[in-house]
Amino acid sequence: MDEGNGVDVVYLDYRKAFDTVPHQRLLTKRKGLGLGVDLMKWTGSFLSNRLMRVMVNGQYSSWTVVVSGVLQGSVLGPLLCLLFVNGIPDWIKTKIRMSADDTKIWTQLSCPEDAVKLQEDLDMLSNWSATWLLKFNPLKCKLMHLRHNMDTRYYIIHDNQKWDVQSAHLEKDLGVLIV
Repeated sequence: MDEGNGVDVVYLDYRKAFDTVPHQRLLTKRKGLGLGVDLMKWTGSFLSNRLMRVMVNGQYSSWTVVVSGVLQGSVLGPLLCLLFVNGIPDWIKTKIRMSADDTKIWTQLSCPEDAVKLQEDLDMLSNWSATWLLKFNPLKCKLMHLRHNMDTRYYIIHDNQKWDVQSAHLEKDLGVLIV
């Protein structure tokens, strides 16, 4: 922006990221990360053979095996979520910032082709999301136009449907409010 160019920022929200990280895919991914044997055993133990049940009006359900999700309130949960998505920046041409279940991508806009690059990254992220079973919540994905008047529009693919990313004038940016 200091150079007189505008910026488009897309804030992406994964639908219930902590609850939906598939254990088997996470265990597969962590093998390629070069973790030590003890850390591999520890994370495997943390994810494997987890059981849960619910209580409604004093009545308990049967125990069931948990096959997805990382404990959000735990120390290890956000780390495992980050391990699951850690390869995404390798595929992105524009700028990216990630924090556990929050992702934003952005690009400087000096010409219409810059917007095309951002859309290509959104297409890639839509494909990644479908492949790795960590879906976006398209209603919570937002777009901010900063200091430009170009008519740029973006979309994501979710459940084989095209969703326009809605513009916002105010957005929480990884914990900081952006106006």
